[in-house]
Amino acid sequence: MTTAKSLPKNAYVILGLLSFGEQSGYDLKQLADNSVGLFFSSPVRSQIYSELRRLSELGYASDREVEQDDRPDKRLYSITDEGLAALRAWLSTTPTSDDVIKSHLLLKIFFGRHMDRDELIAEVEGYRSSAYDFIDLLQQTRANCGGEPGTLFTYLTTGLGISHAHANIEWADEAIALLKNANTEYSWNSSESLRNDNPRNHSSTRCQIC
Repeated sequence: MTTAKSLPKNAYVILGLLSFGEQSGYDLKQLADNSVGLFFSSPVRSQIYSELRRLSELGYASDREVEQDDRPDKRLYSITDEGLAALRAWLSTTPTSDDVIKSHLLLKIFFGRHMDRDELIAEVEGYRSSAYDFIDLLQQTRANCGGEPGTLFTYLTTGLGISHAHANIEWADEAIALLKNANTEYSWNSSESLRNDNPRNHSSTRCQIC
């Protein structure tokens, strides 16, 4: 069995994208922005080219130059059998890490007592609007699926994104209502919650940061 090499996640992202077919570095960037970039992250252009060089040196990718009449020649990359085996090994053997929330908005809200109330509410309203836009984008991505092989995975990944966006909208609605009606001290207790707590959490924990 092939053992996954210790490579950056971006290397395996690019291998995975190459598994869809032969592509240039530019093609890979466009595909990444419109696929994995919607739920993970999209490598920047410099990362794509540096990882393509690494993958070629490892024998995980092959390349060929294509002449073009009206523009500079371009280099196309393909995944090799060794690269496909490495991708499958990484997918099968690498432990899945927990999702990490890294939100600039939540950082502002955490220190919200030092912000103007209306400004903070406007930030949340903008966040809610972006969530609606994200749902529209993912639904359009789904609409472009015409029953091709592998489109089930597009449906599943966009589905979780849509669910997250709906949850973000629900949270934003509650946050806006609470911020508008909060007292000047911004105090809160559990009896004021407008949402259901996690049903798996049956214990109460005293707030350690209030």
